[in-house]
Amino acid sequence: MPPTRAYRQHRPDDRDTPDMNTLYQEQQALLGRQLAVLRRLRDGLRYSAGRLRWPITAADLDDPEAAERLAALNDRFAKLQDQLAGAVRHAHSMLGERYRTYFDVITWMTHEGIITDPEVWLELRTLRNQLTHDYDLEIQTAAQYLNALHDNMDPLMAIVGRFADVCQKYRLLPALDGSE
Repeated sequence: MPPTRAYRQHRPDDRDTPDMNTLYQEQQALLGRQLAVLRRLRDGLRYSAGRLRWPITAADLDDPEAAERLAALNDRFAKLQDQLAGAVRHAHSMLGERYRTYFDVITWMTHEGIITDPEVWLELRTLRNQLTHDYDLEIQTAAQYLNALHDNMDPLMAIVGRFADVCQKYRLLPALDGSE
C-alpha cells in the first residue's frame, strides 16, 4: 500500500538530508576553527607571560598590575587546556573512535605522540585545577603554582603543535585549496 499524501508531506526529501561527505566537511571546518582558537590562545599565553618578570614572588601577587597580568596568564592557560581537550575529543571522534572515559582519549593522545605519557596531561590538568579552583591558597603556594604554570607553558604549547600535526596526518582539516 503506497504511503498517504500526508505521510509524504512529512517525510524528509533526500535533497534536504546532508550526505556523509557534507557532514564530514562540516566537522573538518569545526576542527579548523578549534585549531585557530588554540593558536590564538597559545599566542595570548605567550604574550601574557612575556609581560611578567619570572620567577614570580609573593610580593608580585600584592602588586595590582602584576596580579592582573597573572590573572590573564592563568585564564589563558586554563582556557587553552579546556579548548585543547575539546578539540582532541572532537578529532578522536572524527576518526571513528569511541570513548567511554576521557582516559581513552588520553591513551590515543599518547599513542599518536601528542603527549609522551598520560601523566604529562594529568599533571597539566592538576596544575590548571589547582590554579583555577583553589581560592584559599597561601600566597607562597600561589606563587609556586604560577611558576609551575610558567615552567609548563612550553610543553603545553608543544602539545598543541603536535595535535595540529596529527590532524594534518589524518586529513582531519579542510583542504586549503578546496581539493581533496
